[in-house]
Amino acid sequence: MAIKTANPETQRIKLERKERTILDAARGVFVEHGFDGARMSEIARRASIGEGTIYSYYESKAELMLAVLQQFWDGLTLEAEAVMASTTMEGFFDRLRALAQYHLNTVIVNADFINLTFALRRNNSEVSVSRDHLRHYVAVFDQLFRRGQDRGELRRDAVLWQARDIFYGSLEYSARSIEMTMDAEHKVREQAPVVEDMVALFHSHYGAVQGTETGGHATVGLLSLKLDQLSEKLDALAERLS
Repeated sequence: MAIKTANPETQRIKLERKERTILDAARGVFVEHGFDGARMSEIARRASIGEGTIYSYYESKAELMLAVLQQFWDGLTLEAEAVMASTTMEGFFDRLRALAQYHLNTVIVNADFINLTFALRRNNSEVSVSRDHLRHYVAVFDQLFRRGQDRGELRRDAVLWQARDIFYGSLEYSARSIEMTMDAEHKVREQAPVVEDMVALFHSHYGAVQGTETGGHATVGLLSLKLDQLSEKLDALAERLS
């Protein structure tokens, strides 16, 4: 009598599916309880598996947290790359708009987990997201910016890291502002004005034609003023909420 053997491909798919289930459950528990407060037993319960099964995939809670972080940031990178690949517009500023829309919405939707990510980076080097994963994510912007310079759309003397900091820093600050002002009466806050301001800023400061030295310094000064004003509003809002 012939003995049936399990299809290796089917077995691999089952293992990968179970691992994704573990990672999804772990992410929810880590967000709710933090790394220190999370319990492997609770993660197992939410994944509908035995606690011992988790340890067959991950030797410790720290290793599991690292896997969750890697899955999250790698996923964001793939999604951002997909956004760029699906954008039909060729111009830098249209593509920048698409990336800004994606990043702003992503930070708002995943605010709790992103806050946990950077808290771990500050307080627990054992489980902090690696710089490589962050580099891979921001490299999507870097490639777009260099492409704009190569095509003559951006100033050749523009400094990439400064542009990157303005792009991600401003959008993440705006995302926190939007998140803090959302409540039962204001469930949605318009994101389009934030994105359009970002595109206009890059157009005036980094655009090959419009970006004169004087205009550029003036634009950065205006951005700094706006950020200071936003910071004051956030401080006032935090006092009201406390």
